[in-house]
Amino acid sequence: MAVRRIELARAAWGASLLFAPRWTLESVHRIAVDRKSLLIARVLGARQLTQAVLSGVDPTPEILAMGVWVDLTHAASALGLAAMDRDRAAAGITDTAVAAAWAGFGWHDLRAGSDPAPGHDRRRDSMARWVLAHVPGGEPLSRAAHSRREKGGGMPNFVGELTLANAIARQGVFFLWPDHPTQ
Repeated sequence: MAVRRIELARAAWGASLLFAPRWTLESVHRIAVDRKSLLIARVLGARQLTQAVLSGVDPTPEILAMGVWVDLTHAASALGLAAMDRDRAAAGITDTAVAAAWAGFGWHDLRAGSDPAPGHDRRRDSMARWVLAHVPGGEPLSRAAHSRREKGGGMPNFVGELTLANAIARQGVFFLWPDHPTQ
C-alpha cells in the first residue's frame, strides 16, 4: 500500500479548514472572518479531506486525473473570487496558489506514478472516467490517464496541449463564458 505523502498534507490542510476555520482564515488567508467565510472554509475543508482519502492510497491514473481536474477547477474559481471580491482577493490568490500546487503534484504523479496495487476499486475509476468525459477540460486529462495506463507511465503525446497554466486559463474561460466555442 503506497500512500501519497502530498495527500497527508492535503488532509492536514482540509482538517484545518474544517475544524479550525477561523484560525486558518485569520492566520493563513489574513481576511476578516464572517459567517459566510467560515461556511465556505468548512465546505472546502471537507472537499480536501474527501479528495485526500480518495486519492491518497494507491491511486489509479483515472483517480489522479480526476484530482487534477478538481484542483484546476478550484484554482480557476478561486482566481475568479480574487478578481470579483476585493475583500477576499488575498484569500482567493492564496487558494489559487494552493490548488494549483495540488494540481501540479497530481499531474506529476499522473505522469510518473507507479501502477496501483491489484484489486483497487474499479468503481472509482469508472466514475472518474465518466466525469472526465463530461466536464469542460476533462478530455485531455482522460487521455493522459489512458496513456499512463496503456504505456505504464511517461508523457502522453499531447504535452503541449495541457500545461497547468493553459488548463487553469481554459477552465476560467469556461466559467466566465459557458458557450465558449472550444467546449
